[in-house]
Amino acid sequence: MKRRALLASSAVLATPALAQSRTITLIVPFAPGGNVDTVARLTASELSRRLGQNVVVENAPGAGGTIGTERAARAAPDGHTLLVGVESPFTISPFVTPGAVRYDPLRDFAPIGMLASLPLTLVGRPDLPAADMAGVIALSRSRPDGLTYASSGTGTSLHLWGEIIARRSGAKLEHVPYRVAAQIPTDLMAGRLDLAVLTVTSTGPLIRDNRIKGYAISSLEPAPGLPDLPPLARLPEFAGLEMLAWQALFAPARTDPAILRRITAELDGMLADPAFRQALDRVGMTPWHKTPEELTALVRSELARYEEVVRLGNIRAD
Repeated sequence: MKRRALLASSAVLATPALAQSRTITLIVPFAPGGNVDTVARLTASELSRRLGQNVVVENAPGAGGTIGTERAARAAPDGHTLLVGVESPFTISPFVTPGAVRYDPLRDFAPIGMLASLPLTLVGRPDLPAADMAGVIALSRSRPDGLTYASSGTGTSLHLWGEIIARRSGAKLEHVPYRVAAQIPTDLMAGRLDLAVLTVTSTGPLIRDNRIKGYAISSLEPAPGLPDLPPLARLPEFAGLEMLAWQALFAPARTDPAILRRITAELDGMLADPAFRQALDRVGMTPWHKTPEELTALVRSELARYEEVVRLGNIRAD
């Protein structure tokens, strides 16, 4: 009798994750078309195949990703709502826009695993008179107004990487936030900006074609397609510094542990699958495996790091 009761209990726990009659919604806190949306759609398609049930992407953009992130936090913890969590709304927005963030990144979400990462690059206009990163720092110090650098907006990881560069090196850098990031390379090539921080997918082709200058990458190792772009971490004042844009899979807190284990197992299988890894590589993303415990540790450490950067720089979104 006890054995039958245990089996029945286990079946109830497993049923939500296996119920093929219900669709799983994968919330993307940004508009269609960007890196996060692309990774989400690859993930949804593969999860659908592996779980044997429909997984659909729901874009919920707005407020730097915090609207969609909050929607996921408030969803029923039944395994039928998942979130592609991103570094900015998870680990930066709580400090840059504290009044607008109505969720706790550690308390309100259950980590499933990491999906992919993407390094950032510091690039310059074609005629900037600096040959390397040391030259950029020296040039900025020599000018009364320093150098301008653009990013995709105040309080993004791109913005904060620029702030960390300025603070650690003493470089004089003036941030120029853009609402439409696609305009930044055009303005950079036209000489309307000195520098920009953009993801490697945006800058790689332009660097290879010598249409802009590449100065540094935020990963510890060079990107495969840009072997000559040096990691910033190789300079003494930036030793060990790595900053990556990342996408990870989360569920609402209090989701059944049996469901979380099932989805984590399928995610592990996806990231080990050469076909899925190649699909990520084709869109410029690097597969990045982390256990739920490692993902929690990453979020915790980045919260501490970005809180300090935002506080010291007195950064607030407009």
